[in-house]
Amino acid sequence: MFRLAIVCLTITCSLLQSEAINQGPYLEDEDEDRVQMRSQFEKFKAMYNKDYEDLEEENRFNIFVENMEKAKRMQEQDRGTAVYGMNKFSDMSDEEFDGFYFNPAMSNNSFWPKEAYWTEEDGRLTNLTGPRFVDWRKHGAVTGVKNQRKCGSCWAFGTVANIESMWYIRHKKLVVLSEQELLDCDTWDHACKGGYTYNAFRAIISLGGVMRERDYTYTATKGRCSFKRTKVMAQIVSYRNLRPHEQEMKAWLARNGPITVTINGVALKGYRRGIIRPTFSECRPNKMTHVVLIVGYGVVRSHPYWIIKNSWGANWGEQGYFRIYRGEQACGLNRFPTTAMVK
Repeated sequence: MFRLAIVCLTITCSLLQSEAINQGPYLEDEDEDRVQMRSQFEKFKAMYNKDYEDLEEENRFNIFVENMEKAKRMQEQDRGTAVYGMNKFSDMSDEEFDGFYFNPAMSNNSFWPKEAYWTEEDGRLTNLTGPRFVDWRKHGAVTGVKNQRKCGSCWAFGTVANIESMWYIRHKKLVVLSEQELLDCDTWDHACKGGYTYNAFRAIISLGGVMRERDYTYTATKGRCSFKRTKVMAQIVSYRNLRPHEQEMKAWLARNGPITVTINGVALKGYRRGIIRPTFSECRPNKMTHVVLIVGYGVVRSHPYWIIKNSWGANWGEQGYFRIYRGEQACGLNRFPTTAMVK
């Protein structure tokens, strides 16, 4: 009986050892993945000067891991040349990021007033020919990339960026204008809680113009309206909603200047560089979350693209810009194209 017990114990140990050997590589791989991810997280902290409390650090590390997994899925699904992965937002949850860097007013509202749509009076472009490449930055018509910081004010940045460029094209004078004026003085919109470009244009017309940024500096929070008409630098007489057709948008941009557009920004959080070409299901056009400025277009290796100025600082994307596929209505960027008509 004793000998039988030893034999049974030996067999049981052998089975357990065999099972451990079979599971070992998977557990080992999982541990190695975690170690590698920890190493990437340390690089991220050093690159972006991140410093956390002990408990907060573990939470941010877990968020970082989730974001890297999401970036990997985006990479697998994207059909363009875009590269996704670690950037300065990699320790932010989707909820935090959406609240700080997207447009809460748009994100929570599926209803778009008629003011956002083109009308028959806006007309149709008949001559759609134009150059193969256009980049208004090379003409000196685009100010430097700005940073909205943790404030859902992209609507103000997209509006002001358009006016800056259109003012230059008409007057050959590039002036950095104030977004803070809109945050404080636009009574139709909601400062860091979001807004709409058509309201912003209306507010600027009502106020009488836009001041320089240096005279009305950005604080990333709503304050008391300090607009001074004597300090106005640029004025607009109206705005125009363009038809939601990319070929017409291309022709308009080539002849007249940059265009403000509204997009679904889901592909931007983990973006690093290249041409974004997401699937329809990944970036649906019926969820508008972000306002940006198209400054040009081109084509590379059979990939036609738009060049778009963002407002998340020059240390994001392609020096503050991103490219997205042109001709497939990617992320709904064709839905609400608009531009100022300057004095």
